[in-house]
Amino acid sequence: MEDDFQLFSSLRYDPALLQVPASNLSHAGWNWDNSSPFYMLDYHRDRMLLAATHWGWNAAVEVLQGSAGLKRLADFIMSSIGDNQQSAIRVRVTITREGELSVTSGPVPETPLANLFPEQLPLPEGTDNNGLSGHIPTKTPEYQVLVDDLGAAWTKHSHFKTTKRAVYDVARQRAQISLHDKKEVLIINEADGTVMEGSATTPYFWREGKWVTPAVSMKQDLEKGIGGQNGTSRRWALESIKKAARLPSMDTKSLHKVKAIPNQNYKRHGTKSYVYLLNRFGFQPTKPGPYFQKFVEPGPGTTPGRAAPGVKPGLVWEGLYKKTKDQQQGQVTAEDQQNDAEYLCEVSIGTEPQKVLLDFDTGSADLWVSQKSFSPDKSSTFKLQKGLTWKIQYGDGSSASGTVGTDVLTIGGLTIKNQAIEVANQMSPQFSQGTMDGLLGLAFSKINTIQSNGRPDPQPTPVENMISQDDVPKDAELFTSAFYSSRDQGEKSFYTFGWIDQDLVKESGEEIAWADVDTSEGFWMFPSESATINGKKMALSGNKAIADTGTTLALVSDEVCDALYAQIKGASYSEEYQGYIVPKSITVDDLPNFSVAVGGKEFVIQKEDLLFALADDNNWYGGVQSRGENPFDILGDTFLKSIYAIWDQGHSRFGAVPKIEKTQNIKQQPQPQQQPQTSAPH
Repeated sequence: MEDDFQLFSSLRYDPALLQVPASNLSHAGWNWDNSSPFYMLDYHRDRMLLAATHWGWNAAVEVLQGSAGLKRLADFIMSSIGDNQQSAIRVRVTITREGELSVTSGPVPETPLANLFPEQLPLPEGTDNNGLSGHIPTKTPEYQVLVDDLGAAWTKHSHFKTTKRAVYDVARQRAQISLHDKKEVLIINEADGTVMEGSATTPYFWREGKWVTPAVSMKQDLEKGIGGQNGTSRRWALESIKKAARLPSMDTKSLHKVKAIPNQNYKRHGTKSYVYLLNRFGFQPTKPGPYFQKFVEPGPGTTPGRAAPGVKPGLVWEGLYKKTKDQQQGQVTAEDQQNDAEYLCEVSIGTEPQKVLLDFDTGSADLWVSQKSFSPDKSSTFKLQKGLTWKIQYGDGSSASGTVGTDVLTIGGLTIKNQAIEVANQMSPQFSQGTMDGLLGLAFSKINTIQSNGRPDPQPTPVENMISQDDVPKDAELFTSAFYSSRDQGEKSFYTFGWIDQDLVKESGEEIAWADVDTSEGFWMFPSESATINGKKMALSGNKAIADTGTTLALVSDEVCDALYAQIKGASYSEEYQGYIVPKSITVDDLPNFSVAVGGKEFVIQKEDLLFALADDNNWYGGVQSRGENPFDILGDTFLKSIYAIWDQGHSRFGAVPKIEKTQNIKQQPQPQQQPQTSAPH
């Protein structure tokens, strides 16, 4: 009869599992939280409960559901096998339509705990496993794998585990194998020729640099399912195995960290750093101070304004201005703003390679280099792209521009071919005064400034070109960054390209938290809908933020900024410095706990980074300031120093784990104090 069947699941009873809560297997799920000799009992209960629910077996559902059902199942199995069972056994639990349980048992091989709870799967023969971390299972005896060419029809009894086993029994009979042989036969779906599953196992296949299992149901629709059972080991693999972003098809020994070298000529200056952001993003300040933007409505005689995300639609940006002490107005100059980068990274361009120091900037998408630092004539692989030009222009009228060619770029052990190189033939002092040789943009090409005969013709960024190369798998289409405070002399800041530092992730003690990225504006933009100050959470519905390595400060809404400094004793807003300042006498313990959201998770900003630079003899300039009328938060190095950031371009997502220094150091850094920026224009 069609209804003459029972549901069952086979699980492992093993006294060694009682050691899991006291072990380092904190990822072991239910067995970590519960001292139990039953392996993944929650998974096995769930599969039977799901089947009972599908068939409407209400009595069985009543027996299995909830925490009471899980305890009832554990107690029944234990009473069936007895308290004196000292070795591991295989336990088959069956339940009828009426909710009656029964148990049979048999021998099972000894298996190390690490094999039962793998964090990653070993790579195929011939690939390097050295980059893997965590608990990796050792290999079991090899199986001979056969294929049942005749195929089988998908049924509910191949989707759920029931006592109707004809599909599996017939496949083994045709292959002339038994359950005790080191052989397995793959069952093929007769409808489309795809692999459903093994007759007694779940097979995994190595595809495009990662392990995959056959689909359980292509459309998550039971009536149109195409695969086999959603078994417990398959569920573990899908939910708990780390998706290691690495390059299994490449020689990983050739990849290395790119040092983010502290720029010895960089001098922190709070107001100058804020003015740089006004100049770059074009937003109008909402807090009083010397600096302001001029906007006009378009009309006859007005020239097209410079584009910037902070400029409101319908307005033309005339420029960034300042008020002097006598209330006169003048345009901002190079002396008013920060013109150097805090970190510089070495890359090579051309053949023979020419080494240059670039500012890696996730807030822009141009790769430009000074013609004094890179000579196209000395590279045999440089190809001038006729008709292509580029120009970056800021609110103060400063600009850099020049010609465009393609060449070979080497970064972190990766060689990127045909990369657009923008050669700076002309530069304003704001661009030429710094130590850096140029800039490497790591945002999205939407905001690349290259033009073809006067019309926008954005070219791919280095990461976009890296992705297009065949030797970079899907899970490696990313880069990462880790910045450390110059106050601390221990750890060194770095980037990686094409791989994640799994050791640093593991040190955090947390899984990577991911947030989907909105690339429509060309930035690494994600939802940031809450902030917490000393335990008080602020809801920020609809708020967005960008992560920007080209920004030193963190800019947030006035609401958050005001609330933050209200929790710092003696803090005040200074019109003179156009920012919040904090008494120099402050101690670490006096600073608040402050966190901001990246997607659905908040990350703490280190207390030491809440203090950016000395404003004068008595005050610090705060590391968090007002974003004014900018439509989104800008989370620069003040925030990024507190996390290990994963910029996953292939999946359009931003990931992070916390990276908090054990000791928060707020000692003064050896550099000149800032002066108010209200001098007369030059």
